[in-house]
Amino acid sequence: MKNKKYLSMALALAVMATSSSVLAADVADFGDEDVVVTATRTEKKDVDIAAGTEVVTAEKIKEMGVYSAQDVLKNLNGIQYDCIGNANSNMGTMTNDVIVRGYKDGTLVLINGTPMEYRGKYDLGSIAADNIERIEVIKGNGSVLYGSDAIGGVVNIILKKNVEANSVFVGVGNRSSYKYGVNVGDDRWRIGYSKFMIGKKHDQCSPAISSKAELRYYTYDLSKENLNIAGSISNMWDVYYNFSENIGYYDRYITDTLAGYTGKAKVGDKYQSRRYDTINHNMQAVFHDNDWKVSLFNNINFIESKGWTDKFKYEGTPYHTREKNSSYGLDAQKKWQLNDVTGLVAGVSGMRESYNSYVTTAGTSSSFDRNVWAAFAQVDHNFDDKNNVTFGARETWTTGSFRDQNYSNFSMSGSWLHKMNEENNLYLSIAQSFKMPTYSEMNKESDFAVPNPNLKPSKGINYELGWKQNHGAHIWKAALFHLDVKDNITASWQPEPVKQYQYVNVDFRNTGIELSCKIDSGDKWSYNYGITWQHPQSKSDNAKKLNMMNKWENCYGRLQLDGGVGYRYKKFKSNLNFTYMCSRYQSQSNPNQPVKPYLLSSLNFIYTPDNRNELSLMIDNLLSRRDRTSNSSSDYYCAPMTVMLNFTYKF
Repeated sequence: MKNKKYLSMALALAVMATSSSVLAADVADFGDEDVVVTATRTEKKDVDIAAGTEVVTAEKIKEMGVYSAQDVLKNLNGIQYDCIGNANSNMGTMTNDVIVRGYKDGTLVLINGTPMEYRGKYDLGSIAADNIERIEVIKGNGSVLYGSDAIGGVVNIILKKNVEANSVFVGVGNRSSYKYGVNVGDDRWRIGYSKFMIGKKHDQCSPAISSKAELRYYTYDLSKENLNIAGSISNMWDVYYNFSENIGYYDRYITDTLAGYTGKAKVGDKYQSRRYDTINHNMQAVFHDNDWKVSLFNNINFIESKGWTDKFKYEGTPYHTREKNSSYGLDAQKKWQLNDVTGLVAGVSGMRESYNSYVTTAGTSSSFDRNVWAAFAQVDHNFDDKNNVTFGARETWTTGSFRDQNYSNFSMSGSWLHKMNEENNLYLSIAQSFKMPTYSEMNKESDFAVPNPNLKPSKGINYELGWKQNHGAHIWKAALFHLDVKDNITASWQPEPVKQYQYVNVDFRNTGIELSCKIDSGDKWSYNYGITWQHPQSKSDNAKKLNMMNKWENCYGRLQLDGGVGYRYKKFKSNLNFTYMCSRYQSQSNPNQPVKPYLLSSLNFIYTPDNRNELSLMIDNLLSRRDRTSNSSSDYYCAPMTVMLNFTYKF
């Protein structure tokens, strides 16, 4: 029955694509949204790419009124928002994620085509929206061209390297929030600085039950500071530097004591206090000509957590952790046009990853390093005017790892694209993918996490049947996909004999369908809407649930609806966006546990009286809902409605 259902969905998709081909008489130019680089490492029209894609331009980001890359991605079809911190702030090593097609920890995040991750984590809240030229998202097909961690997809954040006009801006809002910044430069250079702050205390997390009391998290004085320097040294060399520092304060208070407790603590006492500080440095030098692109990169990340934990003793137990993550390397590629119908892109990459944990109250110092090497190639061949195929392959291997924990992986991909006309295409793709264990998953022990030196790499295969059409003012996209992952790496909660997480390998699968449409006729109104139905599942690994051992369990969200409406008239613009996710379940570490739906919404108004002045009003969480935005066993909630009035002056 399931096979018949999937076959019926595939046939319906094919019929819908074929029947729409007769409509494509007048085709609009969609500008920057019509070209994608990330999917093939070469410039191609979006409609000609055999993969699910999303492109968000700088103009669209400005209309949304958001502050960071994380805010942009949470509104896209097929992406689930997974946030634990107020205003997209991290809590030390607990970071916010974007889950592409139901697969957590399988999104590779790039800056200008090179990785920004540190030990499998990333900080999208550190990339200020003002510095972004465009964001390209490739769903389900990225490991062959970009390597480990791209099982779910690839997010490529492309930064600006010039300014159209110098500007300063300031904003003030409720919840003791404010921001200010400056962008200066010319047609070859830019320098951008910004700071964002929310001071008011916010009840962020539902009560956690200890053996003696009920505890609740509160956050306050959250700040994000960003500096971006970019430019062109010559026609062939570009340089980029991005600095960010995110600071947040988190306190836990006793909200109730349990029956039988006879200690000195009482309701209202502060149980714990933390200050989390995350610093990122991302540096790049990029050489490019007609055929070559060579990127040199260096990423440095510092995470520090300081505070104290009372633990009902009143003398105050100090708490301090500190770590440094770094990666530096090279990514080089060359394009060849072998003949009139065949092209080739091939390249190599090498990266040195390092992790250092320093002596603190939470443990001893440790250091782990490894080298990651790769060679890749992809052939693009046109059989005729209507049929195109691509074949790709990648070999990845590591050297110099601690305890000789080295891995190698060979992946392949293939796709076929059939042109029904210039702006109406049907495609089929099959791609292998993989994710190597990080050294922290294999070797680093923390308060609640136990490493596993015997972890195996995750290996996945993605099948996708899709259709794309540009018709007049409309961009239509549809995709039917299936993802199988063997030995997926996940943290499994073990309540006995000691409460802790253990990293394990379990299988994962997901089948779904995506439909989306963008409408922009160039007049006053524009629209976008999308729907994703999927069924992500993970195999149970908990031997204590004997009746569930090796059974498939639900995880993450199954149904997503998203949409937006834009309006522009003379000097006025407005933009409304929403994302609704329901049929939710907790993460793979605690699956089959239902989670309430979330509805994320934002509204932005822009008024431009002249060429120099601009006013905007941004409202985040328009309905002031208390929605759970985390997918773990802990309940972390979004912040209440935040309103900010901004003024920008151009000079």
